[in-house]
Amino acid sequence: LPTFTQVPVIGAATRQGITAPGSTMVRHGPARRMSAALLVVCTTYLAVDTLFSSSPSSLMEDFSSSLRRELSKGLTTEEDPQHNNRGLIAYEECTVESINPPDHPIVPVFAASYPGSGSQMTHYLYEALTGVPAGIIKLTRGDDHQVISIKTHYPAQTTNVKGAEEMDRVILQLRNPLNALPSFASFRFEVQNGFTDHTVYAPDKFWIEWRDKNFDKALEDWVNHLEYWVDNYDNTQDKRIVISYENLINEETGPEETQHIAKFLGNGKGVTTVSPEIIPCVWDKVVNYEKNTGRKLLADFVAHDNEWAEKNGDKARSLIKTYYEEIDGAVARKLFHCCDDPLHPEASHRKGAHAPYTFTEQQLQTMINELTMIKERYMSKSTEDHLERILTQYVEEVEEQMKEGARG
Repeated sequence: LPTFTQVPVIGAATRQGITAPGSTMVRHGPARRMSAALLVVCTTYLAVDTLFSSSPSSLMEDFSSSLRRELSKGLTTEEDPQHNNRGLIAYEECTVESINPPDHPIVPVFAASYPGSGSQMTHYLYEALTGVPAGIIKLTRGDDHQVISIKTHYPAQTTNVKGAEEMDRVILQLRNPLNALPSFASFRFEVQNGFTDHTVYAPDKFWIEWRDKNFDKALEDWVNHLEYWVDNYDNTQDKRIVISYENLINEETGPEETQHIAKFLGNGKGVTTVSPEIIPCVWDKVVNYEKNTGRKLLADFVAHDNEWAEKNGDKARSLIKTYYEEIDGAVARKLFHCCDDPLHPEASHRKGAHAPYTFTEQQLQTMINELTMIKERYMSKSTEDHLERILTQYVEEVEEQMKEGARG
């Protein structure tokens, strides 16, 4: 996995500068430029991660070199002549140790999640908390002893971590199926159309077709995934913790959830985490940047990614023809080089944020029933309070969605 140079981390939790042991301080201006560089690099990482299965070795080498170059551009000193002229808000500053393979063998934890649950975000978070690379299932074995965690979607997907005989601890990451299923559908749309992962929302037409064809199986897989990891890994023996995507991205609960993660990772033999004082800052840096990078509307992507449109003209035309209701006619005119939309003059003029995906009333009720049954099953265990609270929150969110549908 790539070797990181020291990365400045910016947070808004306090006004005091805190530096992790053995690291250096980079002040506001340089930190901001570094943050921008890191944002570009993280997006690049997503593209590389999607392509690893074809030629992982060469891609990893290219990415590692590119990453180091981008980071080195952003590293400056406090003597930056523009530092005092930027008018920046005084943010807390902190740094994390370089991300390097450990100098001694460690046993990774399973980073388990249903597809579409934000596992890429926590991949970066585990690295930032420990200074050790996180692994992906296509490139990493458990008995390599070189990563802090290995991402897996098993059993929702059939492949599990290889060489996992020593791995006996798991971080189970949940996301409400109300949002996890649409996110997974967007991933399937990206795969089917050759887009890089985490770049394009599935159009509503695709979503509805996918939803009605796959809902029952997808929800069953979500439930089975949760039950597999909860039933096979005991949370009373420090073998499992459960976290939720919703709590992690929330400004009020996110830092506390990250503290919970750091404590669990730090209990691993030979693993050291950042000091508790800077964990809110690390959370702010990783989670907030990941929240603000991600998918675009299909119309926005096709319209503004000129390089992709030029290289994939036939694909772009096909997508416009299939999903014309959601693509502005100007996009078609741009690609077809003519004054009128040659396909559908009534094409959509929708702009702005993506509207929430919807479910039928019957599907929402099924979701409530399944979530309630799981919650009641684990309520009998006094040790599963955190899981119970998460599931209660999910039920309430789906019920609210039903009410909004009824009002609409």
